[in-house]
Amino acid sequence: MGFIVFVLGSYLMGTSAAIIQVVVNPYVASYELRGTQPVQRLNITTAINSIGTTSAPFFVTVVMFSGISILHVKIEQLLLPFAFLILAVIAVTFITSRLHIPDITHTRATVSEKLDRSIWSFRHFTLGVIAIFFYVGTEVAIGANINLYAFERIGAGHPITFLGKTDIILGGLDLGIHALLSTLYWGGFLVGRAISSFLSKISARTQLITTTVLATTFALTAMMTQNLWLLVAIGLLHSSMWSCIYSLTIKGLNQYTSKASGIFISAVFGGAVFTLIQGGLADLLGSWRWTWFLTVVCEVVMLVYALYGSRIREKDMIR
Repeated sequence: MGFIVFVLGSYLMGTSAAIIQVVVNPYVASYELRGTQPVQRLNITTAINSIGTTSAPFFVTVVMFSGISILHVKIEQLLLPFAFLILAVIAVTFITSRLHIPDITHTRATVSEKLDRSIWSFRHFTLGVIAIFFYVGTEVAIGANINLYAFERIGAGHPITFLGKTDIILGGLDLGIHALLSTLYWGGFLVGRAISSFLSKISARTQLITTTVLATTFALTAMMTQNLWLLVAIGLLHSSMWSCIYSLTIKGLNQYTSKASGIFISAVFGGAVFTLIQGGLADLLGSWRWTWFLTVVCEVVMLVYALYGSRIREKDMIR
């Protein structure tokens, strides 16, 4: 019963996060702030979001579990942290319910307005949905599976070192290199998004081309050399891709923007698909090493979108 409640709670959290994304992303992208571009504004908000994903691995390891193995964690240790999370959600709900957030014109159809076209008829949008499916797929797969790859390497007699050390001991607690891998990977998102938020002169398309090329190179080299830190470094490159793809996907959609955002966010289920596929490949191949070719495929799909798919056709321009 406890597991069923946990799964239902996870589903509710995921659904809630998706609804928030549907509302917030088009608002941030469409809100005209002088001297900024949509991808820049999106990177500011996502950088703040990355603070949580960066701190979570060590927070769970040190604060919630006090260095205890996951196999020996008791439910009593979760009650207080979950209580704080519940209070935080209630506080945010209370504050936002009393904020006045003005609507942005030309981002959704009015009650009396009928949309003449299918949202799927816009090529750059349709291909953008495909691109974000592959992006979230590899983004989540690396974050979720890099620890398992580290355990495999360590079990095979190849310890993972950081600054020449094979473990991290703070306050008598072994924090584990595997936790550091995830922390630095997600930390790269925080750093990269913070840097990208200052790039007011570099277009989303240029940023996406550059980061996908570098990420492809890193993934290929990581497979050949079995260097996990190159996979960690991809987090820095993945950081701005969400904002780039989103801003390119909804560009010029005007009153179709809100509808497009809902469909766009639905494509993030690629994170569930590719994580599962990679795990199956690891079982099939007997190792995680060559499963990172999935990352290469995903990066190439995004590169093709940046080079060709993101271009708006003449007939897709709404005047």
